[in-house]
Amino acid sequence: MKRLALFATALAVASACADAPADAPAPEAAPTPQGIYGTAPGAFAGTPSVITLRPAGAAATELPPRDNPRMDQLGLAFSPGLLVVRVGETVTFTNSETVTHNVKLALSDNDSTVMDAETDPGGRVDFLFDRENGYEVTCDHHPGMRAFIYVSSAPYATFAANNGSFRITDVPPGFYTLSVWSVDPTRRSERALDVTGPSTEVSLGPG
Repeated sequence: MKRLALFATALAVASACADAPADAPAPEAAPTPQGIYGTAPGAFAGTPSVITLRPAGAAATELPPRDNPRMDQLGLAFSPGLLVVRVGETVTFTNSETVTHNVKLALSDNDSTVMDAETDPGGRVDFLFDRENGYEVTCDHHPGMRAFIYVSSAPYATFAANNGSFRITDVPPGFYTLSVWSVDPTRRSERALDVTGPSTEVSLGPG
């Protein structure tokens, strides 16, 4: 009986060990974002900050040509609602609806109107952006329709998320000037940046 009891105990221990889960592998660390990434001031009055990056002390970088950017009017909304445009590019505004809209462009800095044009159903209107700035886009017929365009001369430009997080990819090593543009002038800033590796983290202000 004693030998039988010992055998039962050993069997129970073996069974418990077999049922025990194997050590789970340690979770892998999240990969570091590539390029320039970090935080900038968050959105102000519903408009996100814009991050631009240009080589320091260099002449204007020649960018490869691309098709003209487009902004459509559909579903009583502008699409896309945010658009980065290069200085010298023409944006085509189209109307894919069956109702008349218009496109009104105003400079963010002083609210001066630079274009106010009707867009009939199926119609379009083109505008050449030759000045670096932010532009509010509205429709007089439908006040709820709003969009925002930022025109930049820098080779790298992106909108930050509403909380201020941003990322710019494929940035070669070198010295750059990193700038923050916001509709609130007090949130704008500029700093030198030395890019030495595949990823560089920066903090440009409160998120």
